[in-house]
Amino acid sequence: MKKILLMRHAKSAWDNPALRDFDRPLNKRGKRDAPKMGMYLKELGIYPDQIFSSPANRAKTTTLHVAEQLDLRKKVISWDEELYFTGPLAYTNAIRRASSESTIVMTVGHNPMTDEVLSLLATEPVRKHFATATIACLEADIENWSDLQYGACVVKWMVSPKDIS
Repeated sequence: MKKILLMRHAKSAWDNPALRDFDRPLNKRGKRDAPKMGMYLKELGIYPDQIFSSPANRAKTTTLHVAEQLDLRKKVISWDEELYFTGPLAYTNAIRRASSESTIVMTVGHNPMTDEVLSLLATEPVRKHFATATIACLEADIENWSDLQYGACVVKWMVSPKDIS
């Protein structure tokens, strides 16, 4: 059984119109929520073997906060521009490229793509909003990541920072 963690980047700042979208930083809430979600994964004992993240500033910072809380080495992180520049297929392609030795793979990216990937992979419709810094956990009954199919993953849980006390 393989586990997929889909995460939307934490809340970002919109207050500097001179910044390109790619360069937008996390705002105060985002800087609080990203580590909080890493701590949540740590409490559950969930440590990704591989993380595929958008290199956009807000996603990258989110990823680094989560990795720091989990004491993960940076070599487990792959910065994938396709997760910023293209659609949901880039996310499933990244997951399918994961090492077969990896049991838990995580993506950190953007909406609407993260939400679309969740809908594509899930066996049943997901009605919860994919808010910033939310993590969805899915399980896939596969041996190799390359065997990942649409509509074949069970959503085990979906948690936002507001759900955690």
